Amino acid sequence: METNEKKSLWRGIKKVFSTLVDWVATLFGMKDETKYGRVLRRIVGTAFTVVVVLWTVGILIIAGQKVCWMARNILDRGEEYGDAYLSETISENLSFYEHSYNIYGYVADSNGEIVLKKITWISKPMEGDSLVCYSDGEKRGYFHMRNGHIIVPPTYSHAWVFSEGLAAVERNGKVKFIDTTGNVVINRHFAYRTDDDGYVFHGGHCAVRDNTGTHIGLIDRNGEWVVPPVYQEIVPIDTFWHFKALDEQTILTFNMDTVMPPAHATFMIYDTVILATFADHIQKTYSLHGKLIEASQIRNITQLMYETHEVLYPVNKDGNECSDEYYSYSNPAQRMAIATCLRYEAESYWYGLMTPDGRALTPPIYSSIEAIDKDLYLCKSDYDRGVLLNSKGQKVE
Repeated sequence: METNEKKSLWRGIKKVFSTLVDWVATLFGMKDETKYGRVLRRIVGTAFTVVVVLWTVGILIIAGQKVCWMARNILDRGEEYGDAYLSETISENLSFYEHSYNIYGYVADSNGEIVLKKITWISKPMEGDSLVCYSDGEKRGYFHMRNGHIIVPPTYSHAWVFSEGLAAVERNGKVKFIDTTGNVVINRHFAYRTDDDGYVFHGGHCAVRDNTGTHIGLIDRNGEWVVPPVYQEIVPIDTFWHFKALDEQTILTFNMDTVMPPAHATFMIYDTVILATFADHIQKTYSLHGKLIEASQIRNITQLMYETHEVLYPVNKDGNECSDEYYSYSNPAQRMAIATCLRYEAESYWYGLMTPDGRALTPPIYSSIEAIDKDLYLCKSDYDRGVLLNSKGQKVE
């Protein structure tokens, strides 16, 4: 019985193969029914069919290799990341596992036992606090970083990390502060704005908006204003508060000591210095304690050139002026000369005039300076309006 089935299968394959050969031969116009024609059709059809079969097998091999490569990649990723999970240490006892391809992760203890499931992200508290902010994908809450016990269930649309024993939460567009038991301890209806930094306490103070959300100030841990809300922005940087109003800025330490008093300037805090850029584009550097280091920062100094009234004609290799025929291909040019004053750059793309011995004649209040003559300069403002100055920095009427 089994032998008959094998014979039937073989006859079927031969019939399919024969039909394919005849179809290919017909496709090429081989309709000669003589013995020679039939043999020729068989040869050509068989050759073409073999090519098609080999091509198909090659495609299948390539596809198989691709599938094997993808499978090996997935397995390798699973071995490297622990079944595609990335871990983040929370404490000595807890870790958060975030899945590379899934929205949800989980929290497990040092024994591998899962203590919290379906968590999308976590944010660890500031040093000295113990409640971790987390999200279940919809709301935010807090759990203890030692054992994973939920202290505040995820009921808030927005919530921030704990700092100095308090954490900010938002509900209905207002920011309030809770303690480590979840009780609201500051509820002054501070306005919430998405462009503000996290509401974190530094040195007992936190930057929050007033009820209208227009201005920002500093409150203490009782919710009282320490710095009234009169600023557009307050940014904590390292150990400093950077206050920004419309026309002036200030820098205080977290201990509320003045580093840079209110000034019509822009302050940039770097690792070792503070760079101050004033309204006239002069830049000064100060120490992180507010001591003046350099009264005038200069980026570049440029030698200015101007066009004289002398025409410079082309010359040939012998040093003689070229013929009129050459002038038709090469135009004469004006001779250039060096102007008396130099141009210096303070704030980027803002320039002033400087004497050859390095003394500033003008503040860097010009967007461009061009030498017109040896002692005459066209100085343009940012509105592309210019004035003429001489080599003493005086306006030429």
